Amino acid sequence: MPPPDDGRVLRVRAPGGAPRLIQRYEAIAQASRRMLSAARSEDWDEVARLEDRCRDLIAELKAAHRTERLGASEQRRRIELLRGILADDAEIRARAEPWLRQLERLIHAPRGAHRVRP
Repeated sequence: MPPPDDGRVLRVRAPGGAPRLIQRYEAIAQASRRMLSAARSEDWDEVARLEDRCRDLIAELKAAHRTERLGASEQRRRIELLRGILADDAEIRARAEPWLRQLERLIHAPRGAHRVRP
């Protein structure tokens, strides 16, 4: 299912209203893909917003891990999702590095070195 157009990450709920554990992994993977898309577009504000969203989803996942376990097929799916998330993260970091190096140069430049002279 494609992500909602309003930028929110889809929350899938199991019968009874609570999201299933594997569905939480799916939501994190979906947010990770959206974050990569934003990084490819150099929309760093959106990357930061989605990073916050991932942080919230991970906190929910950690809490859910206390009460639910994954079956064998869900464990395989979990590993597949985690590999995708790690690949997304690696590409996001690679795309952010030039920007971070530029920021570092500005921070460490001697006083007045980055001023525009009339």
